[in-house]
Amino acid sequence: MVHQLALFLSLFSLAAFAQDERFYRELLAGESLTNFTEKSEMVVTPISVLGKLYHIDLNGDGLSEKLRPVKDDGTDALLILDSFGNEIFRANLWSSGGESVIRKLRLVNLSESVKCLIIFLDEGVTKGTQFESTGRISLLSYENNDLKSMKLVQGPHIFHEKEAPRDQYLRRSYNVDVTDLNGDGVRDVVVHYNHIQRIMMYEGKGIWKRL
Repeated sequence: MVHQLALFLSLFSLAAFAQDERFYRELLAGESLTNFTEKSEMVVTPISVLGKLYHIDLNGDGLSEKLRPVKDDGTDALLILDSFGNEIFRANLWSSGGESVIRKLRLVNLSESVKCLIIFLDEGVTKGTQFESTGRISLLSYENNDLKSMKLVQGPHIFHEKEAPRDQYLRRSYNVDVTDLNGDGVRDVVVHYNHIQRIMMYEGKGIWKRL
């Protein structure tokens, strides 16, 4: 009886070992994982963080529009609402690193019929083998106080901070001026640092020429 029980346990162990061996072979080969695990779908919840509301009369009608910086899944955006709280414009900005944020907004008249909202964006910090931080402006232009004609373009860099090789350090902070350079009656956006100049000239209908 003892011999029969030992034989039974031995055969059972061999069968179990063979079954386990087939199981692990299938797992390693990726052949039939669905037979042993339940299928599940990952639910990704978008994250949106709203910044403070800034009130400014964009079209000169005596009623303030509302401007709000937004973070959508880490992407910077600018949301503009009319005086009744209805969304009239939304656009993503061009950030490049962590901790990006809109630093300043500046509304200027390019001419009697053209306005431009200059958006000063800190593009954030990249931290690899070397530290680097940049900032740039974006230009939101519209004509004849028609907020439906608003168009956004990316402007030049206005800030650059970087660790250079051999323990060197670079930091440039550019000035932003608005002036009519060519006498055509439309003011240009000029970004300059020492002898470096980057010029944005407005050509109409949301189109800019970069020099």
